[in-house]
Amino acid sequence: MRSRRVWSWLGALLLAAGPAAAQDAYPNRPVRWVVPFPAGGPTDTLSRVLAAKLGEQWGQSVVVENKGGASGAIGADTVAKAAPDGYTIMLGTQSTHASNMIFFPNLPYDPLKDFQPLSLIGTACMALVVPLSVPANTPQELMAWIRKQDGGVNYASAAPGSSQHVAAELMVKRAGLNATHVPYRGSAAAMPDLMSGRVSFMFDNLPSALPQGRAGKLKVLAQTCATRSPSAPDLRTMEESGFPDFAIEGWYAIFAPARTPRPIVDKLSADINKALRQPDSLERWKALGFDPIGSTPEALAERQRVDLAYWKKMIEDTGIKVE
Repeated sequence: MRSRRVWSWLGALLLAAGPAAAQDAYPNRPVRWVVPFPAGGPTDTLSRVLAAKLGEQWGQSVVVENKGGASGAIGADTVAKAAPDGYTIMLGTQSTHASNMIFFPNLPYDPLKDFQPLSLIGTACMALVVPLSVPANTPQELMAWIRKQDGGVNYASAAPGSSQHVAAELMVKRAGLNATHVPYRGSAAAMPDLMSGRVSFMFDNLPSALPQGRAGKLKVLAQTCATRSPSAPDLRTMEESGFPDFAIEGWYAIFAPARTPRPIVDKLSADINKALRQPDSLERWKALGFDPIGSTPEALAERQRVDLAYWKKMIEDTGIKVE
């Protein structure tokens, strides 16, 4: 009888230790990294750099999976409904985890309740870019050129309701321009039409705009942050270019499904912050026009809450509606 009680006690002890042991060993198999936008854009580029660094740290594959569509909602919903075990994470943006909540009240997921924040990995200004064929080298010259075009012009964005869309509408409304929005499935998808001149301008994130500008494929006219990005110190801001109170900054962050165990959350957050700060990573970020930050899960959750109020005001100011 006594031996039976001993074995029962040992069994209970092993069961209690099982989950902790599994978490201590995390990750012991490949991790899925969802990008809620198509391949080739800034979210994809940043994800692949970070995923490779995490794979090196863990000795495990980190598999990047692009699930674009519906302004990032399809990929985000996939992660919201994934098992909360640390083996599915995603790169989110101010669109997928803040402003989409305002534009799309019937989202299949809740950006605040259905995710566990891990780390704000950084911010990036946007840049106003035009084809080489457009005879403008400053935002003011672009405004003057657009006003001369009979029937107005078309402009591109990465998705309806995206920060690119909001920035363009803010400029269009304030300048009283005749310009029609043409949404794409990600900024990479818009690039061929922008370079060819089928659309006349776009606000794109610096990580994808700067390399195209430096390669001589586009003209980069200004950036949208309140102060010049360290990655582009010679590029004037929109405010310096004659657009007062025109400061718009995007962000990128890593999320897991809600209810992911705290030991895994803490490990993921710490390892992501470590990967961000590796010397070769810092050089890559600078080349891409990306300003790395890193944060605690709690700081990212607060950034989400603050941004919801910010984007609500921006959307009200521009009057944007997404069908």
